[in-house]
Amino acid sequence: MYKKKKKLKRAGIYIGAVILVVWSVLPVLWMFLSSITPSNEIIDASILLPKHVTLDRYKMILWGEQIEGVNRNAAAQSAVFRQAMVNSTIVAVVTTGVSILIGASSSYAFARLRFKGNGTLRFSALFFQLLPPISLLIPYYIVVSKSGMLDKLSTLILVNVNFVLAYVIWVMSNFFKAIPKDLENAARIDGCTWMQAYIRVALPNTLPGFVAVGALAFLMCWDEFMFALVFAQSDKAKMITVAVSEFGTKYGIDYGMTMTAGVMATVIPMLLVLFFQKYIVSGLTSGAVKE
Repeated sequence: MYKKKKKLKRAGIYIGAVILVVWSVLPVLWMFLSSITPSNEIIDASILLPKHVTLDRYKMILWGEQIEGVNRNAAAQSAVFRQAMVNSTIVAVVTTGVSILIGASSSYAFARLRFKGNGTLRFSALFFQLLPPISLLIPYYIVVSKSGMLDKLSTLILVNVNFVLAYVIWVMSNFFKAIPKDLENAARIDGCTWMQAYIRVALPNTLPGFVAVGALAFLMCWDEFMFALVFAQSDKAKMITVAVSEFGTKYGIDYGMTMTAGVMATVIPMLLVLFFQKYIVSGLTSGAVKE
């Protein structure tokens, strides 16, 4: 009886896992199939799988090739999308690098130094992370517009750093706390200064934490939409999340090109998550256990 219950429990776990995988993968699969389906088949509800596969949309988006039957707006928007991919990559990479550079030393200070207001400042960083971004949109816009910083990638970098940095500090401080103090004390006995112990001992031992936080910070910047929509109004500073939504005209939406752009925008985050999956999980669960 016990073995039977155990088998049923295991079967239930497998079935649940399969349902979860299908639920997660199906939208991406449907988006990819739509991107390689001719326009006349996309609007036909009786066709589930494409009868004729086409890669013309990818050729247009990646290399700017002109395709017969595609409206001029989609062709022009493809050039905007390519620039948006470059912009999003620059903003995400720079934001991640700056946040980790500043957040590493800040989180180490919170984890190792004892000073008045340590806990208050640390929880203040978490509180800032929990603020709804839309509540800061109008104040940010007033400051940015009066400073003449609209339509600049540097503005998006600064705004994203403000949100990502709080997360980096909170998570990385838990990684630093997990390192035994004896390692740093031993380095101090051997003649290292605090800075040398930090660079030679603490940083190498928190490398998995940096990978996890860096990957998540990159994803947060890559997927950001609201500030990118408001602060980057011209094509030269447009972000990929905004560019995906603009494959349409006043006469309707080009679903094929929208799906193709969606696939292109999803590839980099998916590869990043698959490659750093183990570290991302540790980053998500960091701080879940009460200290």
